Amino acid sequence: MKNVSLIISLTLAAVVAATTAAAASDLQGVRFGPDKGKTRIVFDIIGAPTYAVSGDEAGNGRLVIDFQDLSVASVVMAPQRGKGHIATYQFLKRADGGTRAVMTFKTTAKIKETFLIEPSPGVAKHRLVVDLLSADKAAFLASLPSRYPDLGAVIERATAGTDDFVAPSRSQKEVNAQPLEKRVIVVDAGHGGVDPGAQGQSGTLEKHVNLKAALKLKELLEKTGRYKVVLTRESDNDPKILRSQRAELARREKLARDVGADLFISLHADALPQKAIRGGSVYTLSQEGSERSARLAKSQGDYTIYELDASEFREDKYVGEILFDIAQNATNTASSRFAEKLLGELTGVIPLLNRSHRTADLRVLLAPDVPAVLLEMAFISNAKDEANLNSKVWRARTMAAVAKAIDGYFAEHDEQRFAQNGSMETN
Repeated sequence: MKNVSLIISLTLAAVVAATTAAAASDLQGVRFGPDKGKTRIVFDIIGAPTYAVSGDEAGNGRLVIDFQDLSVASVVMAPQRGKGHIATYQFLKRADGGTRAVMTFKTTAKIKETFLIEPSPGVAKHRLVVDLLSADKAAFLASLPSRYPDLGAVIERATAGTDDFVAPSRSQKEVNAQPLEKRVIVVDAGHGGVDPGAQGQSGTLEKHVNLKAALKLKELLEKTGRYKVVLTRESDNDPKILRSQRAELARREKLARDVGADLFISLHADALPQKAIRGGSVYTLSQEGSERSARLAKSQGDYTIYELDASEFREDKYVGEILFDIAQNATNTASSRFAEKLLGELTGVIPLLNRSHRTADLRVLLAPDVPAVLLEMAFISNAKDEANLNSKVWRARTMAAVAKAIDGYFAEHDEQRFAQNGSMETN
């Protein structure tokens, strides 16, 4: 986590500098070029824009472009109708003085390319172009660019003499030869103690099956030797369990941050009055949850992310908000990638709901710097699912799929990092 802290710190410094130095720009209009399976979005802007592209998986997906010091006519601030892949778009003012363009997908697409066309003779405008191609949600999230700019010179200067900087000359072979630190996985057995959760038709309590699943997942992950597993509770009578449900959920989220978790997975069993409904689903944090996380941090004065204390940047009162925004975009993207990987491994192993990747404002998923998912393993209110939840064989098979998804997620993460950085490793 230390190296991520370093990158966040340097990125934040660059954002602060850019905020101060950015020249004002003026939006002249937004144009769409829809075609079969693709859409071109063009922002016509007077003055060179400073911008960052991100997004989230709400609905069919949302494309987000944050501009520094962009002037937008008030009439454009209202929701507008888009074309092609874009259903609607809207410009919003940010607390830091910037402007955010939020584009909601009608049909999901991935980003093929983003580029800026400079003014030319006879054309005084800058043109920011975003090309989209039809794709699924996982491809869209994977196509989102890194929020971290190229800060090579800044990194070398800022990290001179520290242990966090790895010389660019190190090869992948040399890096692989170094002993690897174990990934920290926090496994949360939902409910517990005085909070029983849902109850099955045969009287099964959710808190008991959640704990059995968590203990099995811990066993499987630790057998690999690649993970350090931390449980939010180790028994139904764990003394750490608090009587207040709200305080307990906050404790579990805080625990994930305190231990420097690389991944947080909360295990639950769903329930509905309709007894026939069965199947699993995976939840990641909604946009509303991300906003609540930022509000909590602001109200508590806690702007520590990736072990970085933003107090060193207190001269700018909006820095904490910018820092949270950067971290949340990266974390939410990582959470969604793991969710898709998890659903892929669970397909064919357990029944899944038709819309199996969902978003919600869930307290245990609020950490802005820990990728997190909540797995609803089955419907305890369904007799067949209840029987599965009580089955050792089903539990072992399901948790093996979860463990395989965790392996695949980190393998892809390492491959992508090396592909992006070339011979420069920051691990």
